[in-house]
Amino acid sequence: MPTDEEEQQNPLTAEAVRAATRRRLRQSVPRTNRVCPRFSDTEWALLQRAAARAELAPGGYTAAAALAAAASADPNAAVADFRRGIQELMESNRQLGGIGNNLNQVAHFLNAGGQPAGDLRQLLRRVEASIDAVDQAVDWLVRR
Repeated sequence: MPTDEEEQQNPLTAEAVRAATRRRLRQSVPRTNRVCPRFSDTEWALLQRAAARAELAPGGYTAAAALAAAASADPNAAVADFRRGIQELMESNRQLGGIGNNLNQVAHFLNAGGQPAGDLRQLLRRVEASIDAVDQAVDWLVRR
């Protein structure tokens, strides 16, 4: 056991080291209920990035996110925003498919010797801008 003089010279006493390395209890009673989610590699990478940004371990981040969603006034809100975004992108994809069909008809008309209308280039720029907007929305949802 160190003497009083040694403790004054060395502030890191054995007791202080034990206190610093001991795991802090977060609750007086251990939690008994568990959920063990499984993630794809892509989902796991997203989870790890989000947890790192929140300065939490992936398990702690998952628990905090689940409890935040469950404790909100509308438990579906956290998931609903994501689902609504997916549904809107699916609808955009459907509409872009229809536009693609129309563009094929225009291409067929032009290939048959038809003359393009004056606003065709403007229309094509708008279609391209719409596709870019959908691509950006998909990127944003994936990075969330």
